Amino acid sequence: MNRIHRHTGLGIFLVFLLTVHFSTLNLHAQLIQTPVLDSISIDGDVPIISWFPNTDNTEGYGIIHHQWNGSTFIWEVIDTVSVNDPPFYRDENVSACAASQWYRIFAYGAGVNNNSLWSDTLKTILLEAPILDICENSIFLQWSAYENMVPELSGYQVLASESGGSYFEVATTTPDRTYYRFRNLVQNTLYSFKIRAFNADKLRTSTSCEVTLKSYTPKQPEHVFIRYATVENNEHIKLEWVADDTAPISKFKVLRSDDGITFDTISEIIDLTNYNPAKVYIDELADFNSQSYYYQIRACDSCGVDTLASANVAQTIHLTGYPSLTGTSNLLEWNKYGGWDVTGVEEYNIYRKVDGIENPNGILATVSSSETTYADDVSSLSNLEGSFSYIVEAIENEGDNGFEDIKDHSFSNEITIEQETTVLVPNAFCPSLAPPDNIFKPLMAFINPDGYQLSIFNKWGQQLFSTSDPEGYWDGKFNGELVPTDAYVYLIVYRTPEGQTIEKRGTVTVLR
Repeated sequence: MNRIHRHTGLGIFLVFLLTVHFSTLNLHAQLIQTPVLDSISIDGDVPIISWFPNTDNTEGYGIIHHQWNGSTFIWEVIDTVSVNDPPFYRDENVSACAASQWYRIFAYGAGVNNNSLWSDTLKTILLEAPILDICENSIFLQWSAYENMVPELSGYQVLASESGGSYFEVATTTPDRTYYRFRNLVQNTLYSFKIRAFNADKLRTSTSCEVTLKSYTPKQPEHVFIRYATVENNEHIKLEWVADDTAPISKFKVLRSDDGITFDTISEIIDLTNYNPAKVYIDELADFNSQSYYYQIRACDSCGVDTLASANVAQTIHLTGYPSLTGTSNLLEWNKYGGWDVTGVEEYNIYRKVDGIENPNGILATVSSSETTYADDVSSLSNLEGSFSYIVEAIENEGDNGFEDIKDHSFSNEITIEQETTVLVPNAFCPSLAPPDNIFKPLMAFINPDGYQLSIFNKWGQQLFSTSDPEGYWDGKFNGELVPTDAYVYLIVYRTPEGQTIEKRGTVTVLR
């Protein structure tokens, strides 16, 4: 506190007396010199403040610390140092590694309230905890600024040590730059750092506490393997794969190719929270009815660096087909499934639907892994409409491919082959002959039975016979009696599977 003394008589004068408590302005009778600080540094975690000794009648020095009193920071005298002691002070009651410590000092002489002004402020350099950037392979350092260097601050030295070795200078920064990024780390190495402030001739320095950090490299994914690529429900292509679950993966890239040589990235599956992206992808844009596609998966590490391609390239099955020239069978062709390089394809299953109805026995046929064609004899089904749909399924061999041991399968696209509607009409028959030459029955294949009509007329236009049953026939009779030998007109009305209505007219001769 400041005390004011008043005197009267010949004049009035004021004397301002300063106690050793908190003030930044001290007026005193004997003009004790204001101490000049040398530097502040750290030994272990103990701050050490040093000053130049006064050359007057100073008897000692008061140490003032900027500290928290429970509600705010205040300057408080914490100790004194005799003029007969060395001009420095170690504050054993605080840690300069936990927070920056601020100090000032004053000199005092004989008598009461005979104190100097307070010195400038010095504070320790606080080197904050280093930050490891594993993606940049660097360590970021940041520290508090050093103030009131005598005569002035010239910069900071960044000092480093590797695995407990000697410190060496790695960089020098300007006074206004209190940060540095230490690059090109040696992995799994313990690094220690200090920051040293210096003046122009480097005779006066201040060094921070030591901070340490061990560098490391995150585990890199070691494998990716595509389990299958399949046409699902004839709607899209579905991929599923397995990957190294012990390594953090930021994303998978899905690549597609038309020829197995040039691949383009079509999607990225990203997980920057758990670093475990989904291992399945639905390709909605692939035109699987037109061609086969090749797929590859690439894994990116936790830093987003593309580090690994899948161990295999999966190729989908593209199925094509057409009716035979004879119209009695459907011919199927497909490419081999690609991707099971170790285990291989065990066999191919062929599935069929006729007029939209699945084969009641499930699988129509099974062929060996070396087969890529199949002829489906449909001659016995000529009484149906003639719409045949097919899918080919590849079955993986049993065994461990080195990444998983699940027996997978892959389906092709679905194709539909329409057999042409055929109607063959005999031009004569003899009711007295043995079957089947004793009836008039058109030979029909793959017609729509709805709307079928067969009618017979004599030359005067009288209708002699009519049926809507595709299996029906005329036996050459009218009202139970055989008609005489003559030419008779027939009219056949039928519909194709596509819904087209066709009329076929002609004559048939009845022989007796």
